[in-house]
Amino acid sequence: MPPAVRTRLATTISLPSDCVPLPAPGRRVPLSSFDAHWAALPPVCHVFLFPAPSPPRPSQDIARELRSSLAAVLQAFHPLAGEVAYSPDSRTVSIVLGDDARVAFVEAETDLAFARLVVEGAEYEQDVDALRQLVPDIRRDELPAPVMAVQVTEFVGGDGCVAVGLAVHHAAVDGRGLWRFIEMWAAAAVAAAAGVHQGRVTGNPAPPLQDRSLVSFDGDEEVAGVFLRQVTPDLPRVSHLPKQRLAAATGVRTLPSTFAALAAHGWVSLARASGFTDGAPVFAAFLADCRALISPPAPDDYAGNCVVPCMISLNGEELAGADGPARAFLAIRKAVEDVRRDPLADCSRRAGRTVVLAGSSRFPAYAVDFGFGRPVRVEKTSLNHDGEISLLAGREAGSVQASVVLSSDKMPAFREMFGVDV
Repeated sequence: MPPAVRTRLATTISLPSDCVPLPAPGRRVPLSSFDAHWAALPPVCHVFLFPAPSPPRPSQDIARELRSSLAAVLQAFHPLAGEVAYSPDSRTVSIVLGDDARVAFVEAETDLAFARLVVEGAEYEQDVDALRQLVPDIRRDELPAPVMAVQVTEFVGGDGCVAVGLAVHHAAVDGRGLWRFIEMWAAAAVAAAAGVHQGRVTGNPAPPLQDRSLVSFDGDEEVAGVFLRQVTPDLPRVSHLPKQRLAAATGVRTLPSTFAALAAHGWVSLARASGFTDGAPVFAAFLADCRALISPPAPDDYAGNCVVPCMISLNGEELAGADGPARAFLAIRKAVEDVRRDPLADCSRRAGRTVVLAGSSRFPAYAVDFGFGRPVRVEKTSLNHDGEISLLAGREAGSVQASVVLSSDKMPAFREMFGVDV
């Protein structure tokens, strides 16, 4: 579709120029083995769609408060102001913060229809391109590449509706760290809207830890080298997904987690909808948080990457069978148990036909409030794998949003399988 978003103002937000030193590791952040996996992959992009605030507020005021609050938290998350850069001398990749380290901040406007973008269950193929235009583009064909950029877009004729788009390079932060950043930014924005002086974020809550030595281990450089050498959102709803039924089918005594239940159901549904019902393997890939699993454990406040990929497989005919969901759940549970025993055992494995399971039902997307209300739609616009499901905590309490990328010819079958009352 033709561009529907016009830039009004493009500025930058710099790190503080005073003499306060940056927290460890300072202005060069060497990528850990957990970071290196993401060095050559596209950025992670999210867009938040906010209805008009009540009482109405000029979009320029909203943008100004978002700018000032981002500046207040940026030092605590200082790698986000850097660039992912390659050093030919050491043949390593780092996040580098030069004297002009900054984050691009774009103010824009659009003629897109806000109401259409937030209609629940709407299936407009052009929404994919529309939503992506609401997020800044930081993709680069080669390094260096910016770590983060922000875009605030006003819907012209939308009575004050705005979109906040965020693009972040995954090499700097994992999902847990990213959502912590978003929550701290939102808290600072609420304070700014209330006229409370923020300054830089210190004290309580505790500043996040960025020092990559916190997740180092024997052989981590070799693992990082392995990674460096390799280097249409939709909104189906599941009316009910009884964990008791899944537990009974598998014979386990404890209820499965929300992630495990949805991941198993999504793996089976995507495999069946894609016609993967033969004897060849169908892989499922997801990430496991390792903060508590490495020795010594990483602090809860660590904001860099501390996740490892898990890869499991079942034959298509196993997933297609009546007990497919139970088999899928048991495979996922075993993969999690294996990661707890050896977090890095499967780190370089590659697969063929793969269902990608991203995100987490714990990421509080619809609780984000920058001082002008909560969003009515949140999407991860960087889904790019045919057969990818991304999870977020849903809009209603206790619900989960599943955004899916799948070729259009397979989507009707997937919707029928995934959205049923199972």
